[in-house]
Amino acid sequence: MVLRVAVVGSGPAGSCAAEVLAKAGIETYLFERKLDNAKPCGGAIPLCMVAEFDLPPHIIDRQVRQMKMISPSNIEVDIGQTLKPGEYIGMCRREVLDGFLRDRAEKLGAKLINGTVHKLEMPGLNTTDPYVLHYADHSSGSLEGEAKTLKVDLVIGADGANSRVAKAMDAGDYNYAIAFQERIRLPEDKMA
Repeated sequence: MVLRVAVVGSGPAGSCAAEVLAKAGIETYLFERKLDNAKPCGGAIPLCMVAEFDLPPHIIDRQVRQMKMISPSNIEVDIGQTLKPGEYIGMCRREVLDGFLRDRAEKLGAKLINGTVHKLEMPGLNTTDPYVLHYADHSSGSLEGEAKTLKVDLVIGADGANSRVAKAMDAGDYNYAIAFQERIRLPEDKMA
């Protein structure tokens, strides 16, 4: 049986998940509702990400060595004090970074769908039942899109803070979103 996975959202998390799945030979569908999205959010990436994610230099717009962040309550944080000579904080535009990662996943075999997922049907009690995604396919360029469905074995919700996937799965309410970075290295024998 071929495993089919839908990844909803093609930002860095979704595109990287789709890339790993496609490399493993898993039938992967990567959904993005707006392929040219210039998302208004922070574009800072740590220097280690450039190497770990194998990003080409043209992804980085600016190499920032000093930055001051000021919270609404006037708490200041100076960023860059711990940088060593030659290190920097990479600034990039999200539409460029997202597009690069999404294109790389697609070149490796992920099937990119320019579509908005409106509904997710959960599998029945039978463990072989599929998830059913109902979505509007925007590949024709129309704003409304064409109504379609896709059946898959697994769904990865990488569709942001107001995730439709999380709502469909009844992931619960939350008042805070926490972002963290954890770097682990698995032994080579465990990667097989």
